[in-house]
Amino acid sequence: MNATSAMTLTRLVLGVSDIETSERFYRDVLGLPTQRSADTVTVRWPAFTLELKERPPSERGKFSFGFQAGAAADVDMWAQRLRAARVDIVSGPATHGNSRSLFCVDPDNYEIEIFFVG
Repeated sequence: MNATSAMTLTRLVLGVSDIETSERFYRDVLGLPTQRSADTVTVRWPAFTLELKERPPSERGKFSFGFQAGAAADVDMWAQRLRAARVDIVSGPATHGNSRSLFCVDPDNYEIEIFFVG
């Protein structure tokens, strides 16, 4: 067993420019359960925690992350939901081989992929 095979990503912290705007996006648009404490919004899954912390732009890194959907049709449902919320969809939904995906951006321009691999 190599060292990375025993490692599991369990926490991600994103610096955001406006904690209230980000909280509304993740709670109201994506429908995720959020918990607020001062300048931090926490989203918990059974084996993963996403923390959003209010930070100035110089302290924020830019990268992307993804959410796996349960079915290809779910990707299309998300596209409709995101458009209704006036979220910027960068590309998709599109099918590539046995996967379907779309890319959007959150209020701080973090790119989010919503995808299904069948």
